[in-house]
Amino acid sequence: MIKIAPEISLVITTYNSPAFLELVLKSVLRQRVFPLEVIIADDGSGEDTRQLIDRYKKIMPVPLIHSWIPDEGFRVAKSRNLAISKVTGSYIVLIDGDIVVTPSFIRDHRSLMKVGQFVTGSRARLSKNATEERCRTKDESIHFWSKGLGRRLVLMRIPFMHHLIKGKTGLSHARSCHIAFWKSDFIQVNGFEENFEGWGYEDSELVQRFYNIGLHRKNAKLLACAIHLYHPEKPMDRADKNRNMLNQTIASGKKKAVLGIDQYMD
Repeated sequence: MIKIAPEISLVITTYNSPAFLELVLKSVLRQRVFPLEVIIADDGSGEDTRQLIDRYKKIMPVPLIHSWIPDEGFRVAKSRNLAISKVTGSYIVLIDGDIVVTPSFIRDHRSLMKVGQFVTGSRARLSKNATEERCRTKDESIHFWSKGLGRRLVLMRIPFMHHLIKGKTGLSHARSCHIAFWKSDFIQVNGFEENFEGWGYEDSELVQRFYNIGLHRKNAKLLACAIHLYHPEKPMDRADKNRNMLNQTIASGKKKAVLGIDQYMD
């Protein structure tokens, strides 16, 4: 009999990285407590990804839903908004498709759920060679002593000491590659701002709007441990424009995305 956190929907972003996504899905299969559902926010991947998800639908003990948009460039905000519009849980854990999660990940996030706050998490980093080896062997069982691991202290899970660690504040290290929030709060700020073009700052801008509606940030230090698979950094060719949009949100106190999740809500 599996254990399920009935409030939590796990949303995983992906784009044409089936080898990474398979490692992530395998790590989800090892959860001690499962989410209510797993939704893949797909920014236009090809047939390989669809076939992979179809395979895992047969073995995932909870619903696995493929939310797909056509490949028309980097539109991760749109793909996330569309996926989150489909969730049935009241609480969302959002990770990128290069984040392998440890077995207590969902259970820990359930323990961190609290009205009036959102949660950000850290991740250890797997080296290029170690990532390539894991993709070859399809071995997702990464632990504290695994080879090729950077920032391995992030994998220390010590629940009784969690409350002693304050963690980052403000926008520092606030990334949507590992974040959790109430669906109602996400809808209140109208989700991710789809007017961002290219990679960069769209996640910080969401976090700023969470602050602007009065939410507090909680860090998942010593809990909800995760590992980031290596990949080259994405080009930030729109960085200046996106940074300006973030700064405008900070200065104006903007609370709702102009182009957001309300497009997809019934």
